[in-house]
Amino acid sequence: SSSSSSSAPTSHPWYHSSMAPLLAPSRLGVSTCRRPITPTATFAASREAASRVVILGGTGRVGASTAVNLLNLRPNVELVLAGRSRENYARALDENPTLANAMFLQTDADDKASVKSAIDGADLLVHCAGPFQRLEHCHPLDACIEKGVPYVDVADDTEYTMRCRGRADAAKEANVPAVTSAGIFPGASNVMAADMLDERRAAAEESGEDMPTPERLLFSYFTAGSGGVGTTILASTFLLATEDVTCFKDGEPVTVDPVSNRRVVDFGKGVGSREVFLYNLPEVATCHETLGIPSVSARFGTSPGIWNGAMLLLSKLPRPVSRSRAFAGAMAALSDPIVRLVDKIEGEKVAMRVEIEWSDGAVTCSLFNHPSLRTAVGAATAAFADAALAGDTPAGVWVPEQTEAVPLRKDLLEKCAAPIGAIMILGKSPWRLGSDSVQLGMGLYVDR
Repeated sequence: SSSSSSSAPTSHPWYHSSMAPLLAPSRLGVSTCRRPITPTATFAASREAASRVVILGGTGRVGASTAVNLLNLRPNVELVLAGRSRENYARALDENPTLANAMFLQTDADDKASVKSAIDGADLLVHCAGPFQRLEHCHPLDACIEKGVPYVDVADDTEYTMRCRGRADAAKEANVPAVTSAGIFPGASNVMAADMLDERRAAAEESGEDMPTPERLLFSYFTAGSGGVGTTILASTFLLATEDVTCFKDGEPVTVDPVSNRRVVDFGKGVGSREVFLYNLPEVATCHETLGIPSVSARFGTSPGIWNGAMLLLSKLPRPVSRSRAFAGAMAALSDPIVRLVDKIEGEKVAMRVEIEWSDGAVTCSLFNHPSLRTAVGAATAAFADAALAGDTPAGVWVPEQTEAVPLRKDLLEKCAAPIGAIMILGKSPWRLGSDSVQLGMGLYVDR
């Protein structure tokens, strides 16, 4: 698909002048066709050999789930769980007995020297040590570039993602492949969008007709409570709730308030209709450019509905206080006991719905849901890690929707949908995805 002709969003908080070249479609790698990618020679030889994978933040819930799922995909992988606390390592092993052979390395993600030491001899670093909001560095990626180690992260912050993209030339010079924002959302959701474009392009080629233009891309996400992920997602959500939202309309960037523009979205059987609100997420900016779609936005919601109301109130607090990582961390720790209790009642469900509106009036949708965010994000991140270990990603810094990041999109999505209980439906008309839900009020819906 062709790229958008819109100008760079120079007035927005995550943008600075050094990023202008990064937002050019030629730099972000707009793919005009599905094509084979030449494997990175340095790492292609490791396809069959046992690989050493360091998971930064591996003692946390997301990191540990990633380790479990990667072990399912590659039973011979040598896993290193890098984190700050041996106590958290012990808890991770207690909760995930299959990680009994995983090594622990005490590592500080904010200290480049500490990360460089941890990845010595590694075949891949998977960075799961969030939250990524308000970070002023990319030490883990910088360490990988300096040490020649492939890199994957689960960043869900626009500024952080763009900062990583700023290392593209350095990564190419060091022959290091890197993929940023490669979790479940962003991550698998980006690939779902790109897959719908692939399918529509293939249908047009087969019929000999012109491919319609994608005009609008809508990302909608839902988690019940914390999704079982704990304080990390709480802190990230608190920080995002105080960050102005940049979305795109008709090729132009538009700034709106966070936790605004409520929409009710049907996430299908098992989840039903849920309210979602605009948040500032990196897939909006990257998919606008890489997929050439002029209008893009992303919404998120949780349950019970009172939590959405709490996020709205938080968004109204004075920014110097509420935008602080320390404040968000304290709020997450304070809320954690209540959220754990709510999780027991609400469960850990996660759902994504990705919609594309086309110039011919058609709408195609893809949907994913799973009973546990913790399991689902681990499966998605492990799928990206497995793709990186395959050696097919060329040197550079890529985002998930680019062909360079994931040459085999369907294969990755199949791995994301592998956990028991997962539902994934790709590229269908909206009416084929719906549930039959009833609104109870206060943001609560139930399936009939």
